[in-house]
Amino acid sequence: MSNAKNEKGGVIVFMTFMIVLLLIMVGMGLDTGYLTYTRSQGQAAVDAAALAAVSGLPLGASEVNARVDLFNSTNNYTGSIANSNVITPSNITYVQYNDISGAVTSLPNSIGANGVRVALEKINPYTATAANTEIKTPAFLTPLMKVFGASASGSTNVNVSAVAALKGIPGIPIAVMLSTCNGSTKSPPIDLKSQNAPGDNMCWTTYTDSPTDSSAVKALFNASHSCSGLATSDDPISINTDIYLQNGVAGIYPTAEDVLITKNRDKCWFVPVVPTVATGGCNSTDPILDWAKICPTAIVNHGSYSTITSTVQCQQSLYSIDANLCFSPRLVREPGMGY
Repeated sequence: MSNAKNEKGGVIVFMTFMIVLLLIMVGMGLDTGYLTYTRSQGQAAVDAAALAAVSGLPLGASEVNARVDLFNSTNNYTGSIANSNVITPSNITYVQYNDISGAVTSLPNSIGANGVRVALEKINPYTATAANTEIKTPAFLTPLMKVFGASASGSTNVNVSAVAALKGIPGIPIAVMLSTCNGSTKSPPIDLKSQNAPGDNMCWTTYTDSPTDSSAVKALFNASHSCSGLATSDDPISINTDIYLQNGVAGIYPTAEDVLITKNRDKCWFVPVVPTVATGGCNSTDPILDWAKICPTAIVNHGSYSTITSTVQCQQSLYSIDANLCFSPRLVREPGMGY
């Protein structure tokens, strides 16, 4: 007859439950760690692809696609090679980024776009269509759950996305006065005047570099053509930045004509808007009040002075790619993404 108080075998039951609990904890730890690893690898991949893609935006969609494809040989996030889940043009959405509100609006093609979105995801939230390019991550806890009769997916979906936009880098050494502005309305061609011209409405500038002399102004014109040596995100020029201004700079117009008219005819440029000053008053520092887009068409010699014939349109965003030659690609926040 067995003793009712016989506790033999109790330790085995207890140890069995402990082992199962430990296995669950190990599985959860492995799943969490692998998900974190997968997300970090995938996010780095779409970040790099978005920056590469947007850098080709001024050259058209074919260049955007080509620059995305360049990263496929080096990206090795989970499933990229084994499952052929590489980043292709189908992962790209063209967007319009609003730097004031932070809004990101999807576009059907590259026309009017100032940015691109690259994503590895199951559903494109902008078009509500299936993308089916999410990163499938193995779930280590699944086999254990199935032992106990529970149903569980063999993988976990990881969705990652990145938006990159182009921001113009100002460099043309011209600042227009506020008197040239009429809100955001594009003016008819006007004469931008400096130095000895009656009714000055522009100044030469070297931004935050001093002195604003002939060699420095010429160097900035040439840098704007080659996009080298300009202020970048590490040395930003923005609204309220005090910049150096100069009225009389000798021998500038031949260089200005070479860059603005000869080499870049029909091109527009971002330039700062500064306070209106009296004739000959551009000899100090003043803050940038706004950004204007100027589109020069001619440089005219009037004998004792020269002028730049140009349209002027103020209240401009540096995130417009229909102006400037030089841009800096940068990642921007994508509102509402819970990935």
